[in-house]
Amino acid sequence: MAAPLFAVAAMLAPAMAHADPQDDFVSRNGKAVCAALDKVQTGGDIFRLSLTIAHAGGFSLKDAASVIARSAIADCPWEEPKLRHAGNSAGGAATAPA
Repeated sequence: MAAPLFAVAAMLAPAMAHADPQDDFVSRNGKAVCAALDKVQTGGDIFRLSLTIAHAGGFSLKDAASVIARSAIADCPWEEPKLRHAGNSAGGAATAPA
């Protein structure tokens, strides 16, 4: 009797996720990142958002910029031109990954 219950429990158990920390952050916070992107006006605002994400997620600034780009790709693609423009004016720091 215990063996069938164990088999069912094993099938229903959530699979272990092996996402990288950036993907995990995007899946949990992508919509909030997009809400913040809706409010940014300048490249400086995007830099400050990068600092906030770096602090919240324990990321480097480069990884935080990647989180912003991945969030835009996943949850608010209409924000990508804003990121491209900021990245071009900052030498490519906030561009979306290829």
